[in-house]
Amino acid sequence: MGAREGLGEPVQATSPGYSPRMSAPPAVPTALTLPGDQTLKLLRRGYRFFDELGDTGAEVVRMRLMGRRATVVRGEEGARLFYTEPSLRRAPALPELVVGSLFGHGAVHTLDGAGHHHRKALFTSLATPAASARVVADLTQGWEGAVDGWEGTVDLHEEVSLLILRAGCRWLGLALDPTDGRRRAADMVAMVDGFGSVGARQVRARLARARSELWVAGQLRERRERGTAGPGGADPLDVVAGHRDLDGDLLPLRVAAVETLNLLRPLVAVTWLVSSGVRALDDLPELRRRLAEGEVSSLWVAQEVRRVYPFAPALAATPGQDLVWRGVDVPAGSLLVLNVWATDHDPVLWPRPDVFDPDRFATQTVTPWNLLPQGGGAVSTGHRCPGEDLTLSVLATLLRALAASGVRVGSSTAVRLDRMPPDPSCLVRVGPARTLAG
Repeated sequence: MGAREGLGEPVQATSPGYSPRMSAPPAVPTALTLPGDQTLKLLRRGYRFFDELGDTGAEVVRMRLMGRRATVVRGEEGARLFYTEPSLRRAPALPELVVGSLFGHGAVHTLDGAGHHHRKALFTSLATPAASARVVADLTQGWEGAVDGWEGTVDLHEEVSLLILRAGCRWLGLALDPTDGRRRAADMVAMVDGFGSVGARQVRARLARARSELWVAGQLRERRERGTAGPGGADPLDVVAGHRDLDGDLLPLRVAAVETLNLLRPLVAVTWLVSSGVRALDDLPELRRRLAEGEVSSLWVAQEVRRVYPFAPALAATPGQDLVWRGVDVPAGSLLVLNVWATDHDPVLWPRPDVFDPDRFATQTVTPWNLLPQGGGAVSTGHRCPGEDLTLSVLATLLRALAASGVRVGSSTAVRLDRMPPDPSCLVRVGPARTLAG
């Protein structure tokens, strides 16, 4: 490879980039280098860290993360690179803090190549339109039963996570003791809440994961012992219990439990989007009215919630060979980081990106590269989340239900962006409740 561009000096852009929050578009480098390791700043700043990288206007930002050289890219072209470059591997880029708490060891997220493609097919075979319809029907019924019993102030995050857990367990075929629902839902929330922490939240997440894996593994073992496990099983739990790897072997019981949780846990994680969405509705009463009365698509509102409040602010991979991107060397073994936050808030892709405006989706087309809250590229062949349509269906259903209800946020509507993920609590006041409009 040729000589590298000086790591200490930014390469000047041929055209300016700017944030709409800046008063004037300054000359901005296409590549910028930050001194020192940025890991502690990332942990302190959370989503704001990636927002601030986007505000620089730089297409490429070089830094060190977790002691490794990292190249951060953004935008449609950055997403294309991240999802089409064949040498990129996900497993070497995943920190143990994320694997041990959020994904689980042996998860599909830790696989690449043929192994990933084979395991991914298991998920795409289960996250179907029929699955979405079933979960939505269960949620609608569960919502109408639950909201009638709410009085005074309740924690919406806690209540919605329980409703989603119950619907998810019925879809998957997981037996859930009626007295155990809140504890299991709290464990799902804890696993998600720990991924951005190195302290007590991380410990709680790992303990919750251990309990959850034991709970699910016991039921998977029963399915195998009674002979119902297999691709033609009665429910997704049978299918996961009978799934075989490329060598024809059943998944180790713990890995099968991990993958079952990777169907259930992300579904419960929609609760974070619901909490963000109800805050947006409180800030925009006219939008709330339009949504409740069916004057605006609930799908558009759900998409805008995912755009404005993407759960994962960035994604990482490791090149298997030296790459050059926008004239910047990306060495093999380093980190290539896709700035999801900056892409979803890019003023070039999304005019007035800081304005919550679901009507933008009436004319703006979502592509595999411009809206990345659950990854980009193709679901079937890449690393985009196979449960995206399920997420949208659940989120759209619950947001419309909330718009038509007497639920109002009881405190500040602001979402803290320095905590990753946001605080799993959303206190709401409950007024006269209504059932879902037809």
